[in-house]
Amino acid sequence: MSQFVIYLDLKPYLKEWLEHSLGNPVEFPPHSNENAVIRTFIQRRPEAEPIETNSSGLLTAIRIPDSKAKPAEYYNYITGSGKQAIVEAIEDRFIQNLWGELSMLTLSTQGKGINTHIAAWCEMHGISLDSVETVRQKYFRVRKAYTEKGIDLRNFSRKKIGQE
Repeated sequence: MSQFVIYLDLKPYLKEWLEHSLGNPVEFPPHSNENAVIRTFIQRRPEAEPIETNSSGLLTAIRIPDSKAKPAEYYNYITGSGKQAIVEAIEDRFIQNLWGELSMLTLSTQGKGINTHIAAWCEMHGISLDSVETVRQKYFRVRKAYTEKGIDLRNFSRKKIGQE
């Protein structure tokens, strides 16, 4: 992994989760989707473009993956749209992690005490108590969106709601 980084402006819970899981600066696994997105959108820095810094300390540093085709010492710039694509990949990974680890608890508790489980999950993943409500809402929005389409994510069978 190169020593070059790009900076992303992430929501606080995503920043905490990502840095807790993958370090600071964040280093994605070698063949991850996130690295593929970075390699796709990374480009040579335009001459007029200043080197990005994190003077506020609020941004998340992401290591640029090594690439023979795009060496990080030359390819270390990413546009706003490219950064947004990386943020979307990170948000998708977060939802996968959240749902994967909490869905079994939802089945066992049948909805009772799920808020406590979400708070414990946040704590386990380095997310501050200030963000627990945000994560809880994200969890329930995903579940509701699928339920409205007739897919009960709390059930591991392929039956749609209302089918016997």
